[in-house]
Amino acid sequence: MTMTDSRTNFRAARPTRRADFQNIATASPRTLRQAIQAAVDAIGDEALKRLLPDNALTFAQCRAVLAALTLCYARQIYSSTVAATLVARDLYFPCLCGGGFPDAYVLRRFRAENREAIHRCLTAALYFLVEQKFSSGVVTKVNVPQVAEEANRRIIMAMFVDSMELDGEGADYRAV
Repeated sequence: MTMTDSRTNFRAARPTRRADFQNIATASPRTLRQAIQAAVDAIGDEALKRLLPDNALTFAQCRAVLAALTLCYARQIYSSTVAATLVARDLYFPCLCGGGFPDAYVLRRFRAENREAIHRCLTAALYFLVEQKFSSGVVTKVNVPQVAEEANRRIIMAMFVDSMELDGEGADYRAV
């Protein structure tokens, strides 16, 4: 039996049971960002390496960078320069990094230091995208090893694009 407040005539809300909360918390992701966040949350702190020894980024900030890079690679955005620009415009990112945004160098360094964590999160994100295609009937079979290989290919592609950008920055185009 619930009691009503005599001043407002509203019933007191029933407390949420633990089982109800667990059902909400373990619901399957409905968006790519939710799938990536679930994958990032599954990564242990010991699996993440901080960007630089003198860098003051916390693990929460490293997780934010991990999520941002995974989202970019899942959307086939491979350039760290473009990714840094997108991160700077992302509404959710500033609150995690205290207003400071990682530049392309920091993103490249993070990718080199945390490649395995990026691969695990990107594989989960790509698997989510394939499952969406499977449920809509576009794809008839899900090949899990192929999804993992696609994640590896995208990381290699990002490394290649960044190396090409760095080669372009170092080149001198003046006529001799």
